[in-house]
Amino acid sequence: MDKKKNILICGILPPPTFGHSMLYHMLMKSQFVDEFDITFLNMNFWTYGKHKRVTPDKLFKLVKYYVRFIWLILTERPDFILYNMSFYKMPFLKDMLFCFTGKFLGCPYVIHDMGRYAGELYDRSSWLMKKFVRLYLKWSAASIIQGERVRPAYEELMDPSKLFIVPGCVEDTAGLNVPVQDKGDKLSVLYFSFLSEHKGVYTAFSAAAKVIEENPRIKFTFAGPVESKKIRRDMDALISRFPENVEYAGYIEGAEKRTAYFRGADIFIFPTLRETFGLVLLHAMAEGVPVVASIEGCIPEIVEEGINGHLVEKGSAEQLSEKILYLAGEEPLRKAMGGANRRRYLDHYSPEQYGRRMVEVCKAI
Repeated sequence: MDKKKNILICGILPPPTFGHSMLYHMLMKSQFVDEFDITFLNMNFWTYGKHKRVTPDKLFKLVKYYVRFIWLILTERPDFILYNMSFYKMPFLKDMLFCFTGKFLGCPYVIHDMGRYAGELYDRSSWLMKKFVRLYLKWSAASIIQGERVRPAYEELMDPSKLFIVPGCVEDTAGLNVPVQDKGDKLSVLYFSFLSEHKGVYTAFSAAAKVIEENPRIKFTFAGPVESKKIRRDMDALISRFPENVEYAGYIEGAEKRTAYFRGADIFIFPTLRETFGLVLLHAMAEGVPVVASIEGCIPEIVEEGINGHLVEKGSAEQLSEKILYLAGEEPLRKAMGGANRRRYLDHYSPEQYGRRMVEVCKAI
């Protein structure tokens, strides 16, 4: 019987709950852990609003994780490191420190790329940083990316034969018995994401005003952490303008509460301006909710126009409001799209599918 390969994963587990942490949470609950001997180094640098900044707390964590990292390589002797790559200058320098140290100690590293901004990082860097980025990608054993639309980010920076695609996943909450809030005679539109400019929250605000003015039966719920005081003020102004049609649910923690909001939605919107994959779309799909999302990143690989949702140009409040109003008046279409979403989720984006693909790719690498 062949000995299991030993993989050192450098990532993040919840809390906090966001895309990267949930993907690793799903991976550690999948068949992946049965196929390999896994050591997980939980490198939790993330904080909402401070993820790009260097702080004393992060420097302390850096030293702690780095010492632990070296110790694990020397004692566990992993066959390779699976490392979650960053796309901002300071976090990338941290990544380079860890991965180059691993390679120096005889352990190859595989980039687990949950973004698509390697090209952007390279383009906006100094000549010296450009050399570092090229060297980092050249020395990696492979890069696991989330979709075909990520490939162009690596053009001329990395051997294309070293790119492997594994789409993301979210947990299946079909077995959860959660109470759903009574909507009365309202039709519910849900925005469930980081309330930030790059997630398209202002596009959502503008579209909500247009929709409510035309159809007062439609109610918008915004849920998630708020990026800035300005966005909070502007959201409060929208609520004051339409008190019966707009609500802010706050930051929702936990599968039960999140599931209740998705099950209570008739339409899910994701008007993001900057995105790689969009795991929140998968939550809507798992609960059979039709979606309206912007054409950005890998989203067109997830949403088939007219089949399980609608695609709109990013930043277009006009298109977003038109699609919401159209779906609001087409209940049979909403049900058909919801059913298509549930089937597509099970076929492509369940934890079982994610674990299986990660096993296949890591064995190939």
